[in-house]
Amino acid sequence: MRYVYNNPKLFFKGGIMKNIVFDIGNVLLDFHPQEFLKGLGFEKNIEDRLYKLIFLSDEWKELDRGSIDYEVAEKIFKTKAPDLKKEISIVLDKWHEMLIPIEANVNLLKSLKDYGYNIYYLSNFQKDVYEKMYNKHDFLRIGNGGVISYQVNTLKPDHFIYAILLSKYNLNPSETLFIDDNFDNIEEAKKIGFHSVLFTNCDELKNSIKPLL
Repeated sequence: MRYVYNNPKLFFKGGIMKNIVFDIGNVLLDFHPQEFLKGLGFEKNIEDRLYKLIFLSDEWKELDRGSIDYEVAEKIFKTKAPDLKKEISIVLDKWHEMLIPIEANVNLLKSLKDYGYNIYYLSNFQKDVYEKMYNKHDFLRIGNGGVISYQVNTLKPDHFIYAILLSKYNLNPSETLFIDDNFDNIEEAKKIGFHSVLFTNCDELKNSIKPLL
């Protein structure tokens, strides 16, 4: 059994857990579209319309799924709201700017990696912006692998995307901890046999995972 004492804030006792799987949005990168829209200076009613039109749309999910691209999605959005064509272009051009690293969780990921745990990613994410984030942030490149929704045309919490991750890297779910901010995603992972923790805040995450490591 491995004991690690050199970080006073974290204590990993080296139990049966070998693999840690991180969601990305709202676990490693902030994703708060309503706050982002407020910062663009639109009137409140325009903010509300754009939020529903874009971020709550079926097209947004299909972008995550990889079944449509931005050009197609943008045409659909502008067809639905022709009076907001300029605003739609601004949002689609700038929304990736809200994806700011959650430093405490990034540091946690790096510590877990340093302590010898295998790190994986499992996230619903759109191709173009994921590639920007991957090239920009080293913490998305230091893991052992991952599955991103657009790569497999499947979204969490569909059972299939978890099965792909397990099969691709020959992981045993009983030796794997999954961290996500979405309750449905966590529940599906538990059904498959993952140890799972729902992320609510950084301090609570550290406390929740300690007994599992």
